[in-house]
Amino acid sequence: MTTKQWIGIEEAAKKYQVSSRRINTWCKKQEITCSEIDHYLMLDEDSLLRCIERHTQLSLTEKELEKRKERLIKESEEEIFLLQSMKELTPVMRQIIKELAGMIQNDNRRRMFLFIALEGSFKEYCKQSCQNTYNMQDEYQRLIREIKNRTGFLKTYKDEMIHLKAALRLYEMYYGKDCLYTMNTENQMTKEEKEAIALLNTPIENLGFEVRASRVLCEQGIQTLRDLLELTYKYGWNRLTKIRDLGSTTQNRIMKRLQELNILDDTDEDVSYLYKYLDK
Repeated sequence: MTTKQWIGIEEAAKKYQVSSRRINTWCKKQEITCSEIDHYLMLDEDSLLRCIERHTQLSLTEKELEKRKERLIKESEEEIFLLQSMKELTPVMRQIIKELAGMIQNDNRRRMFLFIALEGSFKEYCKQSCQNTYNMQDEYQRLIREIKNRTGFLKTYKDEMIHLKAALRLYEMYYGKDCLYTMNTENQMTKEEKEAIALLNTPIENLGFEVRASRVLCEQGIQTLRDLLELTYKYGWNRLTKIRDLGSTTQNRIMKRLQELNILDDTDEDVSYLYKYLDK
């Protein structure tokens, strides 16, 4: 069993040059393994590194992703040529794939390996298993490492070994291609995202709060809905009662108005779907 390396959120933010708020967002989205100890957030450092790497990959430009893909192709020209020339898997290769699959202990990774190795489509696997490409990255990387560690018995099967190495390399390129496709899709901002960002930038006085409440919030530097949600996301809605001239009654009226605007959840009044857009 691997021992987790824990790191405090402030130390992590300083070490990896990432804002504490962004790390908090990743934790709330369960992208990082974390634990709260004495009201202080501790992070699994490996999980944090994978998350940072994933978000760095997704922030690459189309040109940078194309360069990565070209480099992978150049490194494996001979292997890919052989792979492309083998239109169908030989019986020996199919048997080797099944042998390798039997060595993979994790059920999800075993199914992923068998599907991709036999069907040749990472994207189709994600689609059929109803998984987002991003969410499958960690499982995919573990799969690649596990397979590479278990191919020693293939030394006597030169062609099959090259085929498998080429397949692994090709899956990496397919993954990069899927990332590129998803990234381009995300760059074309969805209608919901545009509306959410526009709503976040709405001035406080345009939200229909009581005049006095709007005035007090603006005097405290809370000029937009984004400012209000950033405050409550970090400290909770009870923080409003600590603002001078704003009591619990006014706080409840503000929250009720936000529920009327469908900004706060009816079933859980502390939750807003707009929280996930605060970094946009």
